[in-house]
Amino acid sequence: MGITLDQTPSNELYTLKYSFEESNAITSIRISPNGQLIALATLYKIKIYDFQTQELVTELIGHSKGISDIKFSPINSQIIASCSDDLTIRIWHINKNSSKCIKIFKKHTFHITTIQFNNKGNLLISGSADETITIWDIISGKILTTLAAHSDPISSLCLTPDNSIIISASYDGLIRLFDLESFQCLKTLTTSTSHGTATSSLSTKDLQNFPVANVCISPNGKYILSTNLDGKIRLWNYMDNKVVKTFLGVDGDIICEKYNCESRFISVNDMNLIVSGSDFDGILCWDIKSKALVWNYSESDAVLSIDTYNSGQFLVSGGLAGIVNIFELN
Repeated sequence: MGITLDQTPSNELYTLKYSFEESNAITSIRISPNGQLIALATLYKIKIYDFQTQELVTELIGHSKGISDIKFSPINSQIIASCSDDLTIRIWHINKNSSKCIKIFKKHTFHITTIQFNNKGNLLISGSADETITIWDIISGKILTTLAAHSDPISSLCLTPDNSIIISASYDGLIRLFDLESFQCLKTLTTSTSHGTATSSLSTKDLQNFPVANVCISPNGKYILSTNLDGKIRLWNYMDNKVVKTFLGVDGDIICEKYNCESRFISVNDMNLIVSGSDFDGILCWDIKSKALVWNYSESDAVLSIDTYNSGQFLVSGGLAGIVNIFELN
């Protein structure tokens, strides 16, 4: 594994600490809650690396098809969940000597695209191309409920910081908010490209909606960030059902049009930023207030997955080129 030493100017927002290359595309990359591990999904396996030394700790092998998403338990950095096109969700225990799959969940009837733990780590929420959301009790393995959530594949899920609301995104162009206790749909957010405005509506007739590839929630729980496949990222004040900011790529170009590229909020050193992968412009970072593009790290292919640690002090990325990059904030 070749380490690339930093050559980044000191005035850059992030410094490249090191990078290494996998032989296949990376579909999901995560930093453990304790900051000691990096997990990445590549083909049918999950590889776990030591964050400091970059040494391979273990490989988790069991899925028979591609892995779409991986998430660490928020309360235990030795537990990680994965979901796959093989229609299973697996819960793994990470150990340098004897890592193993400890649970397998089956319910979805088509590719499982996204998973999310709640803060307590006792529930796992999964979204699928079968258009449903399933809520699992981790301990018992039982299904609490399945929601008929969308009319097209579900692409992304997140939870509000207080864990009261599930936010789902879909290729049907809708963002939906579900109450985690009653499981009722509280709100549907739609972007009407024909009118150029955002509305909250239960009726989506006559609205042309581009697929939503990714959603995440701001640390204060007030804003949703959505990546649409019309190439734009939108910042929603979802309580008012309004898009308050729209972010564009390099020279106003598209960000994502083909791939589901992840985005994240960064709140550190009095800076409020958004960072995202892209189809062909690598990693992009904007100042939320001014909407200015403040940092861009070029990549040779689409950057699909990113994650941050310590409010954005560290940033990791992975994508189609199979390159893992680890950055530190200057």
